[in-house]
Amino acid sequence: MTESITNTASSNNNYPQPTKGTSEIGKDQFLKLLTYQLKSQNPLKPYDNQEFASQLAQFSQLETLTDIRSLIEGQVNSNLLLTKTISNSALPGLLGKHAKAISNSAQYDGNNAVQLGYKLDISAASGEVTIKDSSGKVVRTIQLSGTDLESGEHKLNWDGKDNSGNTLPAGEYSFNVTAKDKAGTSYTPDCYTYGLIEAVRFKAEGTMIVINGLEIPLGNILDISTES
Repeated sequence: MTESITNTASSNNNYPQPTKGTSEIGKDQFLKLLTYQLKSQNPLKPYDNQEFASQLAQFSQLETLTDIRSLIEGQVNSNLLLTKTISNSALPGLLGKHAKAISNSAQYDGNNAVQLGYKLDISAASGEVTIKDSSGKVVRTIQLSGTDLESGEHKLNWDGKDNSGNTLPAGEYSFNVTAKDKAGTSYTPDCYTYGLIEAVRFKAEGTMIVINGLEIPLGNILDISTES
């Protein structure tokens, strides 16, 4: 008789196992394991009360930690949504302001000079600004001299003309600055574009600020002011 009971208990000792490939179990799985453990225990040798109490304490801790984690995740998501909402609500107030942004693009309207900017980390012995059209063709090269080669931020006005003095058509252009130190080593400084903020666009890739017709990521905006 004893052997029969023992065999029956052994055959029922197939506890539900966590899904293969997972290193953690949730509180529901833990509770099911505990329930099956009680149902399948050997009547002639029940589980020790102290061990069972320890397992219940583990379950209680697991449930508490799970609830805390869910609460923290909910707060983080709420804070992110609130921050984004506040930020998006404030952005339209930037319209009409003047901005400085990291970009080597410039929009020429066909009439007015375009302000280009760059920053030299160290003073240069020589340098030049190369301006290209939308097809990548070099249309203008401007040699830098004097104070334009000193370390720091600089601005220069491009009149929209090519190397022959011809006025170029309106459109988007790009520019790059190349500088050389006293040892003859060349390096490429950061370039900036300046202009009026015309629009704010919320796109799948992020918030875009439109400056003089150019879409520039919000993260590239370095300075906003009421004066140019």
